[in-house]
Amino acid sequence: MGWAFVSSTLMLVGAFGPWVTALGIISIAGTDFDHHGWYVAALSLLAGAVAWIRRSDFSGGWTMIAIGLAGVGLEYHDRHRLDSALSNAGAIGRALVHVGWGLNVALVGSISLVLAGVGWFVTDVDSPPVRQTEKLDLNVPTIPAGWYRDPNDDALLRYWNGYGWTTQTAKPAS
Repeated sequence: MGWAFVSSTLMLVGAFGPWVTALGIISIAGTDFDHHGWYVAALSLLAGAVAWIRRSDFSGGWTMIAIGLAGVGLEYHDRHRLDSALSNAGAIGRALVHVGWGLNVALVGSISLVLAGVGWFVTDVDSPPVRQTEKLDLNVPTIPAGWYRDPNDDALLRYWNGYGWTTQTAKPAS
């Protein structure tokens, strides 16, 4: 669950970070860029909420994977679109404008969220709650009370009270 929180935090920071920078001083945040940054921010908040609400449920893992893949799709689309535009801008355009760290951080956070979802199934941090009917009653003896062969002396019987051996012994009937 902690991994999912860190991943969703990376997505949120990346959504508000620069997705495009120019001349090293001008930046356009993900939230300013075609609304995809806002979608990534919403997905990150949703992932954090689901990670908390479904922390002991396997559906949380599937949800992390789905949200992470949605984020990867949005960020990869924007990254590809920016790379294509920059490749058409020529050498001077590529020297002045480049993809900002925010888009990369959001992309890494989304990929990490997918992996956190996969890890949700592998780790046993919070196992699903046990239903009332499945609880083991420790007060019910596993071996019924009765006379059994004494574990220390084969010539005697010893009384088992259902929980342990007593001091009562007897000779077996001949």
